[in-house]
Amino acid sequence: MAYTSSGAEELAKKIPKARVVLAFNTVPSEVLFSVYEAAKRKANRPSLVYCGDDQSAKELAAGLIRDVGFDPVDAGQLQIARYIEPFALLIGQLAYEGEEGPELAYRFERFGK
Repeated sequence: MAYTSSGAEELAKKIPKARVVLAFNTVPSEVLFSVYEAAKRKANRPSLVYCGDDQSAKELAAGLIRDVGFDPVDAGQLQIARYIEPFALLIGQLAYEGEEGPELAYRFERFGK
C-alpha cells in the first residue's frame, strides 16, 4: 500500500457507509493515563494527529482526543493516513525498541509567527 493507499482507506472501502477517522495510532497505549493526569494539571498537552473525510466524525474524534488530554491536530482527508501510518511505526519503534520505554508522546509547535 505505502503511498498509494493505507489501512484506513482500505477499511473505508470495505465498509462504504462507515465514517472512518484515523486517530490514536500514533501514541502507545501506555502513555494514555499519564497524558490524562497531566491534562488535569493544565500541563502542555502532547499532540495527536488524526484524519478523515467526514467532518462531523472528525469533530467527534477531536473531542475524544481532547477529553483524553491531547491537543488534536487535524491532518486533513483520510488519504493523509498514508503518511500517518508510517509515522505510527516510527513511534512504535522508539517506544518499544528504545531505551526509555513506551511512555512516549510528541508535541507539534509552530515557530516564527
